[in-house]
Amino acid sequence: MDTPAIPQSGLGRPEPAPDPSRPGYGTRRGSGVPKEPGIVDPAWTRLAVAGLIPVLLAASAPIAVWARMVLVVVLVLAMAQGWPALVRARHDAGSTAVIALTGVAGALAVAWLQDYGAAGVVMALSVLIAFIAQMLRKGDRRGLLESLASTVCGSLVAIAGTAWCALEPGVADPAVIVPCSLALFSGALLTTLEVRASVLETLTMTLPAVISGAVGGLLAVVGFFGPAHTGLGEAAQSGAACLIVGFTAGVLMAAANRVLWTHQWVPGGRAAIASGIVPILAVGAPSYAIARLMGSFVAG
Repeated sequence: MDTPAIPQSGLGRPEPAPDPSRPGYGTRRGSGVPKEPGIVDPAWTRLAVAGLIPVLLAASAPIAVWARMVLVVVLVLAMAQGWPALVRARHDAGSTAVIALTGVAGALAVAWLQDYGAAGVVMALSVLIAFIAQMLRKGDRRGLLESLASTVCGSLVAIAGTAWCALEPGVADPAVIVPCSLALFSGALLTTLEVRASVLETLTMTLPAVISGAVGGLLAVVGFFGPAHTGLGEAAQSGAACLIVGFTAGVLMAAANRVLWTHQWVPGGRAAIASGIVPILAVGAPSYAIARLMGSFVAG
């Protein structure tokens, strides 16, 4: 008599049985899916990564673009290593190679040309490369469409992160990078709270924004954003703009908590590291847009 097949989930990997008696990751109570046994708790791995990177990002704000480019390249490579495991995709080596190549090429192009528009060309080429990689795939071809979609999504996240390389040292761009990094750091710390997922998401969308706006106003008063923004009215204007920056970062972090952490089985190691890097890369493109549209409101 044949043995029944193990129920499969996603792209061919077994689905862990829910255990309501055990808390989930990140929010600790946001999911009934048990942890995968391992040396390090994935929640703390993610917290360490998501807490350290914003500090490095803020430190790179006043220095040369090439320093931030090196940081972005490292983040892209680390994210590419863990992306297939995070989304449970097949063909790990191919997806990792395409995502890494896209991110590195995009970071180099944007930093060299100082034009984020170059990232669009790299992204278009990466879609073509992803199609070719899937067409050349040998062996089992099940889940080909899912693998292609996950590779393109990972490349899109990497390209969004290359926008950090388009922000030049000066006054306006660091004025956006610093409050955004502070909001990301605050959002990472909130994941240690043992609260329900809906409560954590509300806190992540509001508290980092408030902190970013308050600190932005204080920095403006002491002259961090330039002499033209040291008055109370100008400082309030800078604080309001930083509030929008923090809210944008908080929304993206809350979305990442919902999609990648609360409702997904996130194993340790590379996947936990990638889950901490994804929101930081994803917020790069909105931060660039805010710096271009509202830079004069923050600093000048």
